[in-house]
Amino acid sequence: MYLPIYISKYHIYDICHNDNDNLIIISPAENKILNIKYKDNIFYVNICPHKHTYIYVLKHKIDYEPEICININGNNIITKVNKYPEFKNEIIMSTIVCNEDNYIKQWILFHKNIGVKRFIIYDNSKKKTLENVLADFINQHIVILIDWAYPYRLKKTGFSGQTTQQNHSIWTFNNCKFIGLFDVDEYINLQCNTNINIFFNNLIQNNKINIEHIGSFRLLNKFFYNSQNLSTNGFDFLKIYNCNKINLKKHEKNFVIPKNVSTFSIHVITKGKRMYNVPHNKIYFNHYYFLNKLSRGRNKTNIIDDSIQKHTHIFL
Repeated sequence: MYLPIYISKYHIYDICHNDNDNLIIISPAENKILNIKYKDNIFYVNICPHKHTYIYVLKHKIDYEPEICININGNNIITKVNKYPEFKNEIIMSTIVCNEDNYIKQWILFHKNIGVKRFIIYDNSKKKTLENVLADFINQHIVILIDWAYPYRLKKTGFSGQTTQQNHSIWTFNNCKFIGLFDVDEYINLQCNTNINIFFNNLIQNNKINIEHIGSFRLLNKFFYNSQNLSTNGFDFLKIYNCNKINLKKHEKNFVIPKNVSTFSIHVITKGKRMYNVPHNKIYFNHYYFLNKLSRGRNKTNIIDDSIQKHTHIFL
C-alpha cells in the first residue's frame, strides 16, 4: 500500500513526482493558496473552479529525489516524495472506496475482462482490510492501493476526498492513455464491442476524433434497481436488469485524457479541453444504485435492460 505524504499544517494530501517529471502537490481548497518554492523555482497552482481542489505543479521538470527541501510560505520543509508506477499509454481506472470489500474484486475483474489494464484504488475506509482482499491483484501489479485516509467531505470544499483523489490520479498518471473515473457500483456497458481498447480505437477512427482537442469521453448513466431484494452476493447483482431509462443529463462519468485536463470535479472537467459525449447506443454505464446501500435503489420499474450479459457470462 502506498502512503501519501501528508503535511497537516498546510493541508497537503500528497507530494509526488509524476510520470512526466513534474513535482506535484495535491491539497483540498480548504485554506488560502500556499506559496511553494523548490530551489527558487515556483510552483504554479491549478485551482478547480468548483473550489474543491488545489494542484500545485513545479514549473520546471526535475529528476526524482526521494527526499527534498521545499519552502512553504517562507518556511523550509524537508519532506519525502512519492514515486508511483508509470502506466504510459494504458487505459486504467481510478476510484475511491470506503467499506466496499465485498464488491471491489467484482468491479476489478469485470473491467479487467473488457480490457482495462490497471486499477488505482484509494482506500478511504478505517478498517484497512483492502490490502489483504486485493493481495493477488497487488502482487500481479494490476492494482495500486493508496491509503487515502482523508475526510470524504470538508466544510468549505465539500467532496474533497473524491475530488482530490481524481485530480491526484490525473496528475500522477499523466501519461496514461485514458483514466476512467467511476465508482465501484458503476459498470461500463459496451453495446457494440466487448473490448474497451478496440471500442475506443474504432470510435476515434470512425468519427475522425482528434484526441489532442478533447479532454475526455463522457458516458451517460443508467440506474438499476433492486425492488425485489434479490441476491447481490458475488456477481449475482449483475443478473438484476430492472432499470430506468438512460439519464440524458446529470450523473455522467468520464474516461479522461489526463494530459488534456487541469482540474476535474466528480462528473466534469472544470479546467481543460472539452468533453466528448459518446452516444449511448454505443456505450454507457450501468449504475447499480442499490449495491452495498440498503437505504436506496429500491425503486419499482418495469424497464428491463439485460444487454450487459455479453460481458458477464464468464462470471455467472
